[in-house]
Amino acid sequence: MADVTYISPEIMMEGTLDVTSAKGSTVVLAGHYKGEMRAVDVKLETGSTFNGKIFAHSTEVGGKVNGDIKTKSLKLTSSARFEGSILTDELAIDVGAEVSGSIAKLQKS
Repeated sequence: MADVTYISPEIMMEGTLDVTSAKGSTVVLAGHYKGEMRAVDVKLETGSTFNGKIFAHSTEVGGKVNGDIKTKSLKLTSSARFEGSILTDELAIDVGAEVSGSIAKLQKS
C-alpha cells in the first residue's frame, strides 16, 4: 500500500518535503507550497499553488506552478498553469493548459 501525504487547501507550507524513503510515496497538494518536494508520485490538484522544485517519478499538475520539475512522466491537465523548466521523458499536455518556459528530455547516464 502506498503512503500518501496530503496537503489540504487551507494549508500554506514552506520548506523541503522528502518522502522518497517511503516505498510508493505520493504527495497530493491541494493547498499552497513553497520550496522543494521529492516523492515517487506528485499530484497538484486544481486550485493548488507551488513555487519551487519538484523531483518525482511521475507528476500530475492541475494547479499553478512557478519553478522546475524533474520527473520521468509529467501530465499537465487542462487547469494547469506552469512557468519554469521541465525535464522529463514523457509529457502530456491537455487542451487548456498554459505552459511557459523550457522543456527538455532527461539525459541518460
